[in-house]
Amino acid sequence: MRQLFFVIILSFMASSCAGPETVARDEVVNVTGYDFSEYTDQGFLITPEQYLGEYQSIGLITLTQWPAVRKTTRRIPDSDSNTGYRTVEEFYPEDINVEKAIDEIYKVANEMGADAIARFDVTSTSGMNGDLRVQGVEISGFAIKRDN
Repeated sequence: MRQLFFVIILSFMASSCAGPETVARDEVVNVTGYDFSEYTDQGFLITPEQYLGEYQSIGLITLTQWPAVRKTTRRIPDSDSNTGYRTVEEFYPEDINVEKAIDEIYKVANEMGADAIARFDVTSTSGMNGDLRVQGVEISGFAIKRDN
């Protein structure tokens, strides 16, 4: 009897610790990238590579973009309340617009007198907003003025 009880408890623990159920799905293809043609058309170079031509150093730029965090309320069942429901507040981050962040770093570099950003890099980052982990993006590069 004791062994049967032990087996039942182990079975319950194993089933309650199971991860999400695997389901059939169609093929998924994700393509990410950034279009710099808008800046190229204005004579501005953005490259992840080191610039090998002659140039003047303008400065290092790092931009960090955090999404807006919004508050929403929803009703959930609650047997302890008179109405059977209670209202809870939840916070959620909005989506990041990387193209907007790229445009911002371009504007800063252009205002500094640069006509290129070399060693351009986009990296995801995260931080805490209270007890909510928020995903952000960090863009960095070396602003230069090319000698044409």
